[in-house]
Amino acid sequence: MRDKSHMEQVERWAEYVRIVPREEWKAKLKEFIDAQIIIGLRFRERLSGTEEGREILKRLREERIKR
Repeated sequence: MRDKSHMEQVERWAEYVRIVPREEWKAKLKEFIDAQIIIGLRFRERLSGTEEGREILKRLREERIKR
């Protein structure tokens, strides 16, 4: 379960997007999301650099296919 501070942050963000022009907050959100994607891709690249990592990625792909 998330704590109170998380909900407060969600409420602050909701207020921010309500009062700030879309172009402004969209640019900030895009920057954040792009950074998260880059971090994930780098992690996957490092993981695939080891035998154990490749096995983990293989298991994850297989689990995803089952769903």
